[in-house]
Amino acid sequence: MHKRSFGHKRYICGVALGIRVWHDHRMSQDLQKPSHIEWAEWAQIVLDRLTTCVHVYSKPPYDDVFISEKARQQKNDQALGLLRRIHGLIDEGETPIESLADVAHHDEQVIDGLAVLMRETLALLPMLSSDMQKLLKSEWYDKCNGRIASELFRGPMGDLPKGIGSGYAEQGRLPEVLTLMLERERSGDSRQPRADLHRHGDTGESLSQAEAGPKRHTVDVKRRWADKNSNHLRSAGRVD
Repeated sequence: MHKRSFGHKRYICGVALGIRVWHDHRMSQDLQKPSHIEWAEWAQIVLDRLTTCVHVYSKPPYDDVFISEKARQQKNDQALGLLRRIHGLIDEGETPIESLADVAHHDEQVIDGLAVLMRETLALLPMLSSDMQKLLKSEWYDKCNGRIASELFRGPMGDLPKGIGSGYAEQGRLPEVLTLMLERERSGDSRQPRADLHRHGDTGESLSQAEAGPKRHTVDVKRRWADKNSNHLRSAGRVD
């Protein structure tokens, strides 16, 4: 009886230690600053959601939902201006390849700019969500009215962290993701360097071009986004 009790206590201690190690590992990950790739990927998601908002402001799908033309124009200009600034920051050309130090310096400049723009995005999202709910005649939480509303509020294919939700971080989704990223950026201890992110695997297999070297990995993604949306961006300043 005594031995079984001692063994049980030892088992409980082992489980507790395992949980503590797992918790410490997760905390160490959470305290690391977001990588350049992470920033760029979420900036692309923000671009996609802002693009939808600009489309809806420009050409509301329902005639019986009223927001004055002047108000729609002002809000459209605000969303479009933010969209263009984010796009310009992450589509500014290739990362310098002379040295990893130059790459790191360039990445930090881009991240500093993105952090400012993501804070502006967070300030704008509640208004955008409220207007889009009205213009799309849709709830944000569930039972969205059509594919456009579903992707905007709930993310593509129901990938909730990529949807704007209510626009408030306390109610989750993209606002919460951006808030946590900014907190990690503010309090994180370190950032995984580009050299670690782009090295060849231990098996000798080459990583993709996006991961293989200091060449700016966002260029192809941003070019595809620009190709898809260039016609709309040229006319999006006009509200019909």
